[in-house]
Amino acid sequence: GLLAFCRPSLLAYWFGGLGVLALHPLQQFTRESRRRRIGLIMARYFTMTIIVDRQDPLMRLFGKPGVDKAELELPVIPLACPHGVLNFGAILWALFSRWIAGIEQYTAGAPPMMCVPGMRYLIQSLWFVHADRKSLKRRLQERPTPEKPRGGVVGVVPDGIAGIFHSSPGRDVLHIGGKRGLMRIAMEEGALLGAGWFSGTTDCFTVVQDPFGVMKWISRKLRLSIFLFYGRWGLPIPRRAPTSMCPRFVRAPKVESPTEDQLEKLHQEVYGGLAQEFERLKHYTGYSDRKLVVT
Repeated sequence: GLLAFCRPSLLAYWFGGLGVLALHPLQQFTRESRRRRIGLIMARYFTMTIIVDRQDPLMRLFGKPGVDKAELELPVIPLACPHGVLNFGAILWALFSRWIAGIEQYTAGAPPMMCVPGMRYLIQSLWFVHADRKSLKRRLQERPTPEKPRGGVVGVVPDGIAGIFHSSPGRDVLHIGGKRGLMRIAMEEGALLGAGWFSGTTDCFTVVQDPFGVMKWISRKLRLSIFLFYGRWGLPIPRRAPTSMCPRFVRAPKVESPTEDQLEKLHQEVYGGLAQEFERLKHYTGYSDRKLVVT
């Protein structure tokens, strides 16, 4: 049976089928892709809570009928922290942000993800764009119109591939390292940074840690996440960990050529402030014993 399965002619069909699934064209940035039932299925599977301070004018109308009148001055960069295996809370935010905050966002990521069979249909619903500087700035400079209700809002996962390898159940770690490129773009565009810590993300899956760092090195070279993980019943099924979003908004001052000191100050204000905000709100999340560590 195994030898028959491995016949060259049969393998050619398998690889041909995978090639079609990985590369066939998908229509981009459509409302139909964003309104797929996968969003409702995920919302029912996970318990998702957004902690809102109604005293903050930016969040005063979140989730209310008048959310279209929310005063979110563009451009906006939602920061989904941490990466984890998959940040399901951030995915739900992207799919439902129209009704939560009155905005529709692009989501930035690594281009090879759009060639993963099966996964690419979920990514299509997130209105995927490349996470390079040129693409980010172009999308941030767009403005929505009645015919094209998108532009000026790009969601980013700031810890990226490295964040996956710092992911483990029971630990809340946000690994940014020395990267300041996103802060530079935010200052050049005068963007509103909406950092969100999605507690519970690292509890959905367990990442098999590589003590030699080989998978991490390969992932960085390929710009694609290569790792092993497991979830519910030891399978690649996420555990139903309750997820809460603790938000922190910071308006970056518009500076054409920001200095290293200015970038570092904004970095500390965003991520240091996010850690403080989580400390203040964590008793609402069900993870009152946790501490967010930014590295």
